[in-house]
Amino acid sequence: MTSARLLRYASFLAGFDYVVSFKKGTENQIADCLSRAPTAQGYVTTDMIINEEVHRICSSTVFEISTKTLTVEEIVKETDKDKELSKLKRDIKSNSIESDYTLNGEILFKNDKVVVPKSLQLEVLKDLHSTHLGIVKMKQLARRYCTWKNIDKDIENLVKSCRDCLSTQNNPPKAPVHHWDPPSTNWERIHLDYAGPFQGYYYLFLIDAKSRWAEIKAISEPPTSLNTIKLLNDIFSTHGYPFVMVSDNASIFTGDTFSNYCLENGIRQKFIVPGHPATNGLAERNVQTLKNKLKSMINENVPIHQKIQKILLRYRATPLASGRSPSEMYLNRQIRIKLDAMRPYQEERSQQQIQPRTRCLQVGERVQARVFISNKPFWKNGTIKQKLGNLHYIIELDEGKSLKRHINQLQKVEIKKKQVTFDESTIHHQSKPSQSSPDFDPIQYTVSQPEPNQQEHHDPDQTSDQEPTSMPDTPLRRSQRPRRPPRHLEDYVYTTRNIKTGNYP
Repeated sequence: MTSARLLRYASFLAGFDYVVSFKKGTENQIADCLSRAPTAQGYVTTDMIINEEVHRICSSTVFEISTKTLTVEEIVKETDKDKELSKLKRDIKSNSIESDYTLNGEILFKNDKVVVPKSLQLEVLKDLHSTHLGIVKMKQLARRYCTWKNIDKDIENLVKSCRDCLSTQNNPPKAPVHHWDPPSTNWERIHLDYAGPFQGYYYLFLIDAKSRWAEIKAISEPPTSLNTIKLLNDIFSTHGYPFVMVSDNASIFTGDTFSNYCLENGIRQKFIVPGHPATNGLAERNVQTLKNKLKSMINENVPIHQKIQKILLRYRATPLASGRSPSEMYLNRQIRIKLDAMRPYQEERSQQQIQPRTRCLQVGERVQARVFISNKPFWKNGTIKQKLGNLHYIIELDEGKSLKRHINQLQKVEIKKKQVTFDESTIHHQSKPSQSSPDFDPIQYTVSQPEPNQQEHHDPDQTSDQEPTSMPDTPLRRSQRPRRPPRHLEDYVYTTRNIKTGNYP
């Protein structure tokens, strides 16, 4: 962009070798104007030498762009025909203007580049484009040899109109990644995609944009809009409907059936650009992760649904780059996995106080407990053996069975457990001891017998298996017959004593 005089001077200085040395400012005296005036050296001046160098440079430039039809004579001829360039030549010859243009051999130059007249510009463009260099390379090549007004724009138009260049051009440079705006709440925007067929199944992958909570459903048949809706209903029954659903442009998601389903449930659909899956990168990347995990678990002999459950459980409990796991961001708590069993479990005792009017029973008290036989309630007598917490008790019934009952299923009674002893005369039907044995073993039994003047609480509408609360005044008349102990008491521990002396061993 320098003037013609400085250009010639730079061409002259290019013929020397230099050694640069530093000189202080105090020693660098300002030269006067006469010290720069050229001096004659015989018949050859410095300007003559510089002009000769510049002429050689210009001749070399013209030679580079010359062809069979594009010669020096043709350039000069067409330059003279061009109104604008011919006027510029006359002004330079008359020294009426000071510009960046120079004249060498009747050819206009601008900064040692040939100024091509308008009639020859198309031919020069074709030569620059001979091997389909492309826009950038053509501009770089043209800046070495030729120039004209709006040459860069003409090069761009030529390349963009060339069918061969357009068919082989590369993709434009990638734009910076534009991330989705983060949603304000969980389950506001979800991304979903299908994977498969893989290991005989198709996988519907769904992930929440905010918490990264994932859901995976596997089906064996090819996916359709109907079975996709069925899988989504199973997921939405737990998490509810989202506001926005992002998916690709598959017919499963763009069909009328699926579109009506989204409209009916207030779900706004967003579709990615066809052929650009990176727009739905959140789902695409996790689908690839799912495939890798299933490949690594191929030797495990478990159903595919159990594998997916294990993958989801571990994924939801594993911290992400933010330091929090998906369960912490979505459920506000860390879900428990097998590794948590290493930590001791500490049960938190309730600090709730018993209401003042709540009944309280003590160990050893006699109660009636509600029992159920064939789904029918009955009352049976028993004794409190243990107190569990504040409202639960362990009851031992008189028949020997232990039950756990709530305070609402117990009633305090005064019926005591009565002792009944069978004498040796009442068990004569038993096998007699051997003659060598001097002792005889009677049996002492205990049965539950209500005390006089005490009555049990009965439900008049229900049948009870308890004994009557009082004995009749007149004994019943019965025929005389041998008596023996009940069969359900045959396995009781016997207490032995000497029949004649009455002494216990």
